[in-house]
Amino acid sequence: MNNFHYAMYLANSLYSMDMLPEDFEEIGLIAWGLIGNKRTRLYRTCLDIDCGTNTVQLPCNCDIIEAITYGFEDWEHVSNIAPNGDYNSLFTESYIEARKNFNGPLYIPGKFVKYERVGDTLYLDANYNGKIFILYKGQIVDDDGLPQLTDKEALAIATYCAYVNKFKEGLSTNNMGIVQMAQALEIKWNRQCDAARVPDSISQNEMNEILDAKSNWNRKIYGKTYKPLR
Repeated sequence: MNNFHYAMYLANSLYSMDMLPEDFEEIGLIAWGLIGNKRTRLYRTCLDIDCGTNTVQLPCNCDIIEAITYGFEDWEHVSNIAPNGDYNSLFTESYIEARKNFNGPLYIPGKFVKYERVGDTLYLDANYNGKIFILYKGQIVDDDGLPQLTDKEALAIATYCAYVNKFKEGLSTNNMGIVQMAQALEIKWNRQCDAARVPDSISQNEMNEILDAKSNWNRKIYGKTYKPLR
């Protein structure tokens, strides 16, 4: 992995683009977002609910929420045997949950929470006994708060910066020759962007997960929590 500013060095070395670091970071982060690669790690935490507003403040490094659950597993709340639900199913579901083995990294116990995310705040539809469990992905960055890059990503970002600068120069000088150069760089950027999205290698574990996903025959049951990643 390379430092994010390595792409700025490539832009200067390959395309003679002498840019200020601040300008490069703004344009380079746009290119990185267009590539779409994000390197994250999984975090699990328990958060307290603000009982007055039924809201939760997310951790500062929360990027992608994978799952939010609470308390216990689904059970038969409605039953024609007992007026308050079948409590035997509650004990059965809890026993099954305790006996599960080989759960995937994206698996989280409990029942899913209904929520709406606005910025770094979660708005919940209930208090959920004051606590929720959250599984989320936090982005991995360097000491400057910028993402690290592969060689292919750095090359693509350098080409994108060159394309943007040439296009701006062509428009400001009304020079069609420079605009055509920018269009050629745009085509090159599109090729390199596609190449940067392809991983250099796939491990046997990753391929096994892909094949498991293709051959999974789990079916959703109405009103029951669906957690296929086990």
